[in-house]
Amino acid sequence: MSYRTRRIAACIALAASWSLAASNTSATPPPGTPMEQVSTTASTQAAPDRDFDFLRGHWYVRNKRLLKQLQGSTDWTNSSGTLIGMPLLEGMGNYDELRSDDSGPLGVSIRFYDRQARRWSDYWVAHRDGVLQPPVFGVFADGVGTFEGEDSLDGKAIRVRQLWTGIGSATPRWEQAFSGDGGKTWETNWVMDFSRTPVR
Repeated sequence: MSYRTRRIAACIALAASWSLAASNTSATPPPGTPMEQVSTTASTQAAPDRDFDFLRGHWYVRNKRLLKQLQGSTDWTNSSGTLIGMPLLEGMGNYDELRSDDSGPLGVSIRFYDRQARRWSDYWVAHRDGVLQPPVFGVFADGVGTFEGEDSLDGKAIRVRQLWTGIGSATPRWEQAFSGDGGKTWETNWVMDFSRTPVR
């Protein structure tokens, strides 16, 4: 494991401890807290390093996932869960933990804004293996966050694209797509719809 990867992993562990401590304070609003009471939406933020302020606090999540990626599958699975988002470094970084109502923890995302490059980096660690995945990089423009990066699937190189939409609303959405042909075509394989009230 490289020094850089160890530093990122250490940040994730530290963020997790902060999240646990914050669960007993006002830093994490209780379920059902209206979004406007949690933070100012990203659409009104003057600085790009505050783009993820909209994700702070407690969210209910509806997951829709494609069972097999880049195999022409049309079989989807649906589940519900929760997400708690926390700021790091006064907003220029952030952390969230995604949990399933059925199986418990799914994973952790941690993001940092590079002020020199003027873009975000977004890392994911799944509970199933604890491996820090290759990052996606991106920015927000006109209310949409677009992130892309390189990864592999079954030993083959792929591109990953993630989109954040509806960030100024009470029901933002995140979706992920893979491309096996260098970005010529994309297949969406995971959609998360967020709400401050329980999903049904």
